Amino acid sequence: MTGTHLHLINGVLAIKYAMRYFKDNPLVGIRPGDIFFTNDATYGGMHNADMINYMPIFHGDELVAWAATATHEIDTGAREPGGHPPSAQSRYDEGMRICPIKIGENYTLRQDLVEMMENFVRDPRQQTLDNKARTAACYIMERRVREVIEKKGVELVIGVMRRTIEETAEAARKRIASLNDGTYRELTFVDFVSNDRYGLMKCAVNVHKVGDRVIVDFTGTGPRALFANFNTLPHCMVAQTACYLYQFLFWDLKQSNGAFAPFEYIFPEGCILNADPDDAIGLGVATIANFSSTVHNAFEKMLMGSPEQREYVLATWPGTSHSMPIAGVNKYGLPYAGWDQGLPNGVGMGAKHDGDGNDVGGFIWCSVGEFIDSELYEAQYPVVPIFRSRYWKDGHGFGKYRGGRAIGAAWVVHGVPMAYSVSLSGFCKFPVGRGLFGGYMPTPLVTVYLKKNNLKQIVQEAPEKIPYDAESLFANVEGERIVKHTASSMVVVEEGDIIFSLAQGGPGYGDAIERDPKAVMKDLEDECISDWTAQQVYKVVYDARTFTVDEARTAELRAAELEDRKRRGKPFKEFVAEWSQQKPKDEIIPDYGPWPGKPMAVAKFRETVAVS
Repeated sequence: MTGTHLHLINGVLAIKYAMRYFKDNPLVGIRPGDIFFTNDATYGGMHNADMINYMPIFHGDELVAWAATATHEIDTGAREPGGHPPSAQSRYDEGMRICPIKIGENYTLRQDLVEMMENFVRDPRQQTLDNKARTAACYIMERRVREVIEKKGVELVIGVMRRTIEETAEAARKRIASLNDGTYRELTFVDFVSNDRYGLMKCAVNVHKVGDRVIVDFTGTGPRALFANFNTLPHCMVAQTACYLYQFLFWDLKQSNGAFAPFEYIFPEGCILNADPDDAIGLGVATIANFSSTVHNAFEKMLMGSPEQREYVLATWPGTSHSMPIAGVNKYGLPYAGWDQGLPNGVGMGAKHDGDGNDVGGFIWCSVGEFIDSELYEAQYPVVPIFRSRYWKDGHGFGKYRGGRAIGAAWVVHGVPMAYSVSLSGFCKFPVGRGLFGGYMPTPLVTVYLKKNNLKQIVQEAPEKIPYDAESLFANVEGERIVKHTASSMVVVEEGDIIFSLAQGGPGYGDAIERDPKAVMKDLEDECISDWTAQQVYKVVYDARTFTVDEARTAELRAAELEDRKRRGKPFKEFVAEWSQQKPKDEIIPDYGPWPGKPMAVAKFRETVAVS
């Protein structure tokens, strides 16, 4: 049981390990009521913060199934709070990392091991509460399965589980077979490697499809980043593709590992997605989320060329969700570590082929996510949200259909003399979620700390200037601004300091000058976009007081833009010849590898056509 699609895939790895190494080992064994645990990503999960409890389900003496529950923990005792420290240089900087072990027997957790796990982290209370919650969830699942077995028989239960996998596998192969054969390629880049360490990194995907088989080939992806928290493991990227498969390509199929029956994966040795055993991989979950747009867009090109699936084409999620962990000692003298899940759950979805993307669409890894109440967050941690339910203007990708809007949020430290804050994700000078077929990428993100500010004075003397969104925050509140990359190390904040950051908006779809001018006016009225965007991007002429469109002038302006594009355009071969002579500055490609990088894979089958 889990809230994310990632864990549906990787949770089974730890179970397979137990079956192979514990089942017939008399020193360990697998018995009714046993409780197993792991948070080492090499055995399952994505990084140390993913903690998995799992229990065997027996019918008599027969082991018939497993129950597993995964949660993402806020802290692992790493060198920085948050569970995946941006400044980690190796796995030994990432805190608690436990291989599969038995932490309980006879449905009871062992107190000595529970205390050992508490001793690893900054928030021992949260660690144990979640450990017990995962165990209780496993027990409830085990009880329910045994009840069904008693009513329906063990053969039926096993048969239903097996049939679910087989039916999904059959349906997945049929869906793949209905799509056009071809090799579909996509690239994306990020501009950071880890804690305030800038540099160009590349992800390349080549999706080779023929018949009912697909090879997802990452040939052309850049080399591992050394001494940085950026790399990840192959099974983690496989799990990331599950988010695309379950949410989009196979949205109507039963969710099971059978969805992977048509797929093979190629991860070149030494690339970002094939980490060394000693590499820090905590922020690899941000890497795979940022790189997931390559897989999404490659498949969407395939869908666009397949008439039966064309109506389901839509732009990608914008990349990883962003979070702002805080840690310290609260006013009661208790240690804590946590973050406001409203921010990572406040991401906008990509635009559809026939409509705008969903505003605050959810959480990239599961398509749904709670937007918890401000009061709940304020009650647990020594910060007060100033605003967190406001869209930020121009924060999404533009296009014929715009991407979904996302939130901006600001919190003020309250009730404690100091705390620690960390910014976790991986966006900065350019975003990673490409729009489709002319749609724009969303806007880049930053994290800002406002220290020694005048917010308290504003509250007391000019309450009408209390900020309610990003624009009013920076217009009204004065103070020392510290602007940080969204994957940056720990900052010490004091009482009264403001922490500000943003969720990522969704990418757009289609040419912006094809957007209905009335929809542009609605965006303006809703403060979704600025006048500059309406005029310069959408090329709409209007009365700024009444939002009345001048249809004739708008048509004239858009026609002129098309003609200007033709004038600026050049034949593809000519463009490539010129572009191939370009090279970034040496100081931003130390981690990129030899320029221009490894080539992408050639088409796997003669009868396929490469589409880039």
